[in-house]
Amino acid sequence: MKELSKEIIEIGGKEYTLFLNRKGIVAWEKYTKQEEKKYQELQKKYASLDLDKIVNNFDELDDKTNPFEGLEEIDDMDSDKELIIKLYERLYWIMLYTEHKLSISEAKELYDQARKEYGDEQVVLLGKQMIDDVNNDPNQNENLKNLKALRPKKI
Repeated sequence: MKELSKEIIEIGGKEYTLFLNRKGIVAWEKYTKQEEKKYQELQKKYASLDLDKIVNNFDELDDKTNPFEGLEEIDDMDSDKELIIKLYERLYWIMLYTEHKLSISEAKELYDQARKEYGDEQVVLLGKQMIDDVNNDPNQNENLKNLKALRPKKI
């Protein structure tokens, strides 16, 4: 298996190897198809919100002012967070499977423990970094030939 992204993470005092390649990304897409659709809808919804207009559009405050008026489109952030957690717990299952052959429930337990130790943001950022490493193979330029057509032209 070609190694494109490999990291060591310590969870609960034990080291685990995270491994990801293109095959792993395809597997992740396979097992998160429904969640990915929901995530794309979520991104579209938040992209369509004009937060500047919402934040800057208010009249004088009085005793009848509802602080949440105009914010009805913003859903409960906890459900949005749960969707992202589910996406990345599946990614960690796939990344842990190559080296450790953990079941999805075992990987989920480790993922939850890693979230407690490192925080949600760091755990997600590590997953994103590993995905970026796979998508931007640093060895891709080694295969380029010295082609005349790619040289700058004299004008």
